Amino acid sequence: MYKKFISALYVINIVSQAIFTLLTPIALGFGISWLLVEYAAVPSWIYAVLITLGALIGFYSMIKFVLSAMASLDRLEKSRSASKKTDNTGNNNG
Repeated sequence: MYKKFISALYVINIVSQAIFTLLTPIALGFGISWLLVEYAAVPSWIYAVLITLGALIGFYSMIKFVLSAMASLDRLEKSRSASKKTDNTGNNNG
């Protein structure tokens, strides 16, 4: 029961960080474009350019984050299974 709860927390953490990684560049693109339109008299088409650029950067960052998180979870599972194997055989490498 305890391990399932911890695993669920890991999944919630990864999903929330992935969503944050996706939405942050989009919000920054919107904020920067708003500042440029309001205070620098840039035409309003800059919204489309910077939000699209933010979405592309966000998707790239999200995919990179998810792949690295999955690789680290895989390494963690391999180290856990290796430590269980040494515990079951009675060998102690320490």
